[in-house]
Amino acid sequence: MDVSNHRLLQNIFRSYRNVLAQKRLPSSHCRAIDSIVDCRSGRLGTSYYACEHGHEVHEQHHACRHRSCYLCARNSKRTWIDEQKNRLLNCPHFHMVFTLPSEYRVLWRYNKRWFTQALFQAVKETVLTLMRDERHQGVMPGLVLALHTWGRQLNLHPHIHAVVTAGGIDSLGRWKDSGEYLLPIHVLKALYRGKLQALLKQAYEAGELVLPPSMERTDFYITHAQVYKKAWSVRVEEQYSHGKGVMVYLSKYLKGGPIHPAQIGRCDDQSISFVYKDHRDQRHKTLTLAPMEFIGRLLLHVPEPGLHTIRHYGLYGSAARDKRNSCRERLGDSVGIETGTKSRSSSMAELLCKTCSQSMAIRFRRYVRRKAKGNSYKQVSVPGIVQQVDETDHANNPRERDWCYAHG
Repeated sequence: MDVSNHRLLQNIFRSYRNVLAQKRLPSSHCRAIDSIVDCRSGRLGTSYYACEHGHEVHEQHHACRHRSCYLCARNSKRTWIDEQKNRLLNCPHFHMVFTLPSEYRVLWRYNKRWFTQALFQAVKETVLTLMRDERHQGVMPGLVLALHTWGRQLNLHPHIHAVVTAGGIDSLGRWKDSGEYLLPIHVLKALYRGKLQALLKQAYEAGELVLPPSMERTDFYITHAQVYKKAWSVRVEEQYSHGKGVMVYLSKYLKGGPIHPAQIGRCDDQSISFVYKDHRDQRHKTLTLAPMEFIGRLLLHVPEPGLHTIRHYGLYGSAARDKRNSCRERLGDSVGIETGTKSRSSSMAELLCKTCSQSMAIRFRRYVRRKAKGNSYKQVSVPGIVQQVDETDHANNPRERDWCYAHG
């Protein structure tokens, strides 16, 4: 089977959609499956472009824009990188990684929303508290946090990537460099552990946590006490001369799901194989999974609806634009001054007519009428094998929908 098609992940989900419909899945997983399968297929609507001379009409199927959709990730990655580059200060940055202990992964499965908020809060308070402490740096830094939930084998491995400025504003409003040393690692680990452990205990005693069926009240407290005794995984990488390289690295993992189609080397109705890099020996290896297990691992990392997986604090917070501009002046970067107005340039390339080479404009739109909210996941009769299709194949297989029409 040809695995070079960029629609490979979409085809896998479409092929097993009928099987997935028989399972009891969270509504967020159902919406992710619907979005990925219907993306750029014609089922979400179509825009029709034409030149002023009325030559051949071009059909552009609408995208789903779901965070787990690889087809939608390419443009959103570029947009996100540009936004981050405009925000970053012209100074060195540190890259830090805060990992959730493996003992809490079973709790994560039942409390994704709470753990997402708690991880961001614990990491933010840890870094900002220590950076503001006069015994360490005594400054307010810029901080970008990004949540990852997967390991290289698509297993559950929640952790936070933190990009921190190598310096910040002191109590007198002056810029102060941190030098090549940021924070003591043992203090960083201890404070992070204490803050997350306190949040966990407080949430459990307030009835905000759901325990797995295999865990009793005493099991929670035993686990909580045992985790206190171990060293938590916090890693501080070497200083980067700028933060843009880190942002490009993070963008590969923040949009479009946990795997790139190019990693998949074999795909049929029996198994799916993909290549990953083992961080322990730095060697590339191949992992083979049954199709449903592969899909299950992908769905495990669907972001919780309404929760941001990238957040900015300190000098990089939304309300700190004036402080950032003041820092830029002190750092001699007058070119990067933020004005507060964003240029909303289209990420779509200009369409030209094949006959006269003139620009094409939207003449007509067809889109799905919004219905009442609810679980819209429907069983669809599809074959049980993975097949490659062309981009226009879906448009020739319409489903029952209410359509609205609008003229451009």
